[in-house]
Amino acid sequence: AHGSLLQLQQMISEATGKNALLHYGFYGCYCGLGGRGQPKDATDRCCQLHDTCYENLQKYHCDAKTRFYHYNWDSGTLSCRQGSRCASLSCECDRSLALCLRRSVRSYRKRYQFYPNYLC
Repeated sequence: AHGSLLQLQQMISEATGKNALLHYGFYGCYCGLGGRGQPKDATDRCCQLHDTCYENLQKYHCDAKTRFYHYNWDSGTLSCRQGSRCASLSCECDRSLALCLRRSVRSYRKRYQFYPNYLC
């Protein structure tokens, strides 16, 4: 992974205290690659919103997955630092996801951790 994906993992780990790839990389129907069907729970809905956020950026020819950006993690607060328009928007998508996952951490279900995509 490079660019934003690596930063996204780091952001999620800092916000939730969980290993991002292990806990969210294959979670439900929308976390990780692809996404279809109904989101399984609040955590999965966070990932669905994040997918939509990235899709909206692509309309402006901004590839959020590879866009490098800078952010600050300061005593529990995530903030995006000023960069190009694309980098800033990409950072905001990722920041929203990380904070959403943190809000939904109590509804996290182990049974959705490695959820098979064909069930979606």
